[in-house]
Amino acid sequence: MRRLVATGACLVATLGTIGVAAPAHAAETSTKPFSLTYGASYYTGNVTFSSRSVTATGLLHSVAGSGCRWVSVVPYAGTTKYEGGFLYAPRCNGDSGTATIGATIDLPGGPSSVVVELWTSDSDGGNLKVVRTTSKIAR
Repeated sequence: MRRLVATGACLVATLGTIGVAAPAHAAETSTKPFSLTYGASYYTGNVTFSSRSVTATGLLHSVAGSGCRWVSVVPYAGTTKYEGGFLYAPRCNGDSGTATIGATIDLPGGPSSVVVELWTSDSDGGNLKVVRTTSKIAR
């Protein structure tokens, strides 16, 4: 039994010394701030990059009587644009709250950058259009 314990301890010590490397395609998580305003409406928060996705989380505020505000993210891998995510639960006519929207790129390392977009529409969702975008936010 002593020999088994000693062998196990030696194996643990050896593995701890050489370490276990993460896969070459694993990407570190990083977080970057953003802020978009349209009149007195705004979407401000952070984008978080992970191994195959990017998520924007922040406070989305609309002004009373101004219709609705929506948000989207457009992920990029290098210069290639990928299909993003769109928030289907807008903030309308003075409503404010947390808005989280994400997108996935099924590539090793995931998105290298993202564009966050602020949209506006009538209260019924008509006349939907992009009114503000960030520059590309790099990982």
